Amino acid sequence: MEALYQPIRIAMLDAVPESYWGDDRGIPDSMKFRILLQPENPAARLDAWYVTRNEFPASIDDYDGLLVTGSPCSVHDRDAWIARTIGLVREAAARGKRVIGSCFGHQLIAKAFGGEVGYCEGGWVVGNFNVHITRRCQWMQPAAGVTGLFHFNQERVTRLPERALAFARTDDYADFGYTIGDNVMCFQGHPEQSRRSMQNFLDTTPSLSREQYDRAAVNIATAAPDSRTWAAWMMRFYVFR
Repeated sequence: MEALYQPIRIAMLDAVPESYWGDDRGIPDSMKFRILLQPENPAARLDAWYVTRNEFPASIDDYDGLLVTGSPCSVHDRDAWIARTIGLVREAAARGKRVIGSCFGHQLIAKAFGGEVGYCEGGWVVGNFNVHITRRCQWMQPAAGVTGLFHFNQERVTRLPERALAFARTDDYADFGYTIGDNVMCFQGHPEQSRRSMQNFLDTTPSLSREQYDRAAVNIATAAPDSRTWAAWMMRFYVFR
């Protein structure tokens, strides 16, 4: 599909502590999202804010939307930057800004609006898994009923916020994707991560058992995730009215 050309401004709230950047060549997640999303809208301005270093936008009015990235941290951690990020998400949503959350962001935003987050029943979820679209939205262009997407998580949303509506599921997770109103959209997966990234993260996660590691390594090596589809959906969500 032809790229969009709309001069929107997105604040990417990078939730990965700098000490973890070395797990994948020193590349922060916000850079990966810029690489993913910029081709969809060359006119967009995608600014990185490293919230784990307490770097935040001076004013939400400087932006049209927010993106909260994944993170090795838990939304249950008591770090001040997590509470501040939750506050900024609430403010942005209340002002009608478009807000997207991926993985940790998906969980943090659910918590911000009264949902609950807990451990995955089956333990670590690592690899590429089918995501089934259960509710079609107008920003889903190109249309798709099933997409593959990388996952790397041991926590997930266990209860959606009261106003949230699910739009996607995996075979073992009913609330993979949800919206709140028309300006918040979240999902558990990782369209920004490459095969290289996933393998590097696998190699630097000692809490995985040998069986979990071997199964995930095969999955990652043979995966064909639909990252470009999700990139198009994300950018169209930001500009859709």
